[in-house]
Amino acid sequence: MKLRINFFINNLLVVFVLITVGFGCATQKKSLLLPEESGSGLVEIKDPKQFPYFRDDYDRDSLLQTIDHSLEYFARAKSNKYGFRMQDFSHATLKETLEFFRNGVVHCNNDAELNDFIAENFRVFQAVGKRFYGDVHFTGYGTPIYQGSLTPTSEFKYPLYKKPANFRKPYFTRREIEENNLLKGNEIVYLRSKLDVYLIHVQGSAQIDILSGQKLYVGYAADSGHEYTSIGQQLILDGKIPEDELTLSTLLSYFDQHPDELDFYINKNDRFIFFEQVNYAIPHGCIGVPVTPMRSIATDKKLFPAGGLAFVVLESKKAKKTGWFRKRNVEEKLFFVSDQDSGSAIQTPARADIYFGIGERAMFEAGSLNTYGRLYYLLKR
Repeated sequence: MKLRINFFINNLLVVFVLITVGFGCATQKKSLLLPEESGSGLVEIKDPKQFPYFRDDYDRDSLLQTIDHSLEYFARAKSNKYGFRMQDFSHATLKETLEFFRNGVVHCNNDAELNDFIAENFRVFQAVGKRFYGDVHFTGYGTPIYQGSLTPTSEFKYPLYKKPANFRKPYFTRREIEENNLLKGNEIVYLRSKLDVYLIHVQGSAQIDILSGQKLYVGYAADSGHEYTSIGQQLILDGKIPEDELTLSTLLSYFDQHPDELDFYINKNDRFIFFEQVNYAIPHGCIGVPVTPMRSIATDKKLFPAGGLAFVVLESKKAKKTGWFRKRNVEEKLFFVSDQDSGSAIQTPARADIYFGIGERAMFEAGSLNTYGRLYYLLKR
């Protein structure tokens, strides 16, 4: 054991020497982004030369809309209940940041003016990302529309459930719930496919078109408290789908061709989602405001500020070869977002989900996004 320790220390010293004297191109290109405060996922970028170019590739109206939604949250909430505790990111400061930024967006005439306005008036923080190198894995999510029935039929027999009266965390696992029919009597609506039900569990909301013409909207109510396991990642690990080809389309195609494997993979995910019927068509994020397509993101709220103003840089050079950039033939996407949602699979400083909207096209676009980029947060100076 002591030999191993000495070997490790000696190698560590060699690495340190190589870094300090500048050996190796790779060590010069990137430096570690160590969190500003223990338990956070951000580090302040002090050198303006390291700022991204603050261009916005989407329309101004949607940006103002998502800012207004976050301001609604700050007007209502008195404190951060999610565990994020960076000293400078108080509710008052985040609210002031959004208000000041909104005014700047209205008065800036072009990208160059907006970039200068931000560089002069805002502090810039970067997500530490994967292994503290700033790489954040971006995927998409949306609100699917399915047909369904309020009563079970031979066609519609797979239910979404509300929380049972005896609910508490941790609840039973997915396999225990389904094999023992533990949620009987808590059905909200029935769908045609077990995979449809599972995808709603992953997305967190859905619109159900009832055959009578009624539209029913469901949103996330709670989860069972067990660890989330991605069936897509399990298929990759088992060699069923190549990692750089994983999209929603390839996942659906795989189970169309291998329906006998669906239960096996679904039951690998112990986390079970409970829903509630809601009276709004546009889903609400975890902070209780409507999410806006391409303007709302889901992150780990223990690591990043709920309702905060953020900036996304999606890089085509790090995109999966079947993904978003290949279809659009663009080098990168840059745009401002509000951090308004959370997700079962988003529990790391190296993950973020972008909301794409409602319906089949939005789901297709969301399922095609599988790339890396950078994530920044802004605070008014």
